[in-house]
Amino acid sequence: MKHPPPWLFVLTGTTYGVVGQFTGLVMPYATEHAGADLGSIGWYNALLFVPTFLLFLYAPIVDIGPRRKYWLVIVSAIGAACLVASFQMKLPDQITAYLAFGFAAQLISGLVGSCSGGLMAASLPDELRGKAGGWYNIGNLSGGGAFAAIAIAMIGHDVDPRLIGAVVAVMMMGPSLGALWIDEPPRPRVSPREVFRQTLREVGGVLTSRSGITGIALSLSPVGTAALANFFSGMSKPYGVGPNTVAAVTGFGTVGFNALGALIGGYLCDRFNRRVLYLVSAALTAMCGIAMALSPRSPSTYVLGVTSYALVTGFCYAAFTAYVLETIGKSDRTAATKYSLFTAASNFAITYVGWIDTRFNDSHGVEGVVTSDATLNLIGAAVLAVVFWRLGSFGKWRHPAEPAPGAVEQ
Repeated sequence: MKHPPPWLFVLTGTTYGVVGQFTGLVMPYATEHAGADLGSIGWYNALLFVPTFLLFLYAPIVDIGPRRKYWLVIVSAIGAACLVASFQMKLPDQITAYLAFGFAAQLISGLVGSCSGGLMAASLPDELRGKAGGWYNIGNLSGGGAFAAIAIAMIGHDVDPRLIGAVVAVMMMGPSLGALWIDEPPRPRVSPREVFRQTLREVGGVLTSRSGITGIALSLSPVGTAALANFFSGMSKPYGVGPNTVAAVTGFGTVGFNALGALIGGYLCDRFNRRVLYLVSAALTAMCGIAMALSPRSPSTYVLGVTSYALVTGFCYAAFTAYVLETIGKSDRTAATKYSLFTAASNFAITYVGWIDTRFNDSHGVEGVVTSDATLNLIGAAVLAVVFWRLGSFGKWRHPAEPAPGAVEQ
C-alpha cells in the first residue's frame, strides 16, 4: 500500500494540539487573569485531563464504520463547537460552565489523537515512524502553540470572546481537512461486536507481552511528561512577566522550539533506540527545571526557562510517539485503540506529575514547582533504566548507518 508522506501528520497534530494547548496554556492563563491561584489552576488542569485517561475505553468507536480520516473531521467539528462555547463563558462567575465545555472538548477531541495514531500505525512502515512522530508533534505542540499565543494575547487585551471562538473554529477545522488526503484503504464491513472482540484480543496481547507491559510502565512513569509546559502561562506573575511577553514566549516563542525539538527527536528516533532516547528526554527536562530553580526570579529567567523547556518538550513528544508506534507494531483494525491505550497512560502521568508539582507552590514558590518536576523525571529515568536493563526490554537497537528494522511483533 502506498504510504502518506510523514509531514502530512503535522495537520492532524495541529487539530489535536488546539484542545491540548487550551488545557495546557490558555486555560491556566485565562483563570490566572481572572484571579485564580496556581494551586486552583492545578486542580482545573487535572479535571480537564480526566477524559484523556479514559480515552482507550471509547476509542474503539473510530475503529467502526467510516474510515478514520472521516472520523477525524467529524470529531474535530464537535470538539471545536465545545471549545467555542467555553470561550463565551465569563470568568470567574461562570467558571463551572467554562470548565464543563472544556471538559467536553477534551472528551471528544481525544478521538482526533486516536484517529491520527491509528492512521500512522496502519499506513506507515517502521523506518518512517520516528519522522512521522516528529511531524505529528510539531502540529500538536507548535500548531497548538500558535493558537495559544493568539488566544492568550486576545484574552490579555479583553478581545470579544466571539472573535476568539472564530479563531478556534478555523484553527481546529482547517487542518483537520488534511486527513482527507491520506490514502486510507476502505475497511471491511465488520459488526461492532466483532470489532470489540478483536480489540480485546489485541489489546490483551499488548498487555501480556513484555514490550507492551514495559511500554505501559514507561508511559505511566513521570519520565518525559514535560508537565510544566501546562503551567508556564499561569506562572508569569512571580517572574514579573506581562501578557504580551507571556503570549510571545508560551505561544509563538515555543512554536519554533517545539518544532525544532520534535524534528531532532524524530530524526534520532529513526536511527537510535527509541526508549533510550525517551529516558534521555527526562534527563534534559530535569536540567531545565534545575536551572530555573537556581536562577533569580526575573523575566529573563522565565523567557530562557520556558523556551529551553519547549525545545525539550518537542523532543519528549516525538520520542513518545515513536516508541509507542514501535511497540504496537503494524496494525490496522484496532490501531486507534492500541495507540490510545498508551496515550491514556501518558496523559495520566502528565496530570499526576503536574498536580504534584503545583502542590509545592504554596510552601516553596515556583522554585519548588520546577524542582519537583526535575526530581520526578530523574528518579523515574533512573529506576526504569535499571529495570529495562535487567529485563532486556529496551526494544530495538539500530545503528545510524543502517535502515530501521521491521515492527515489533506482539
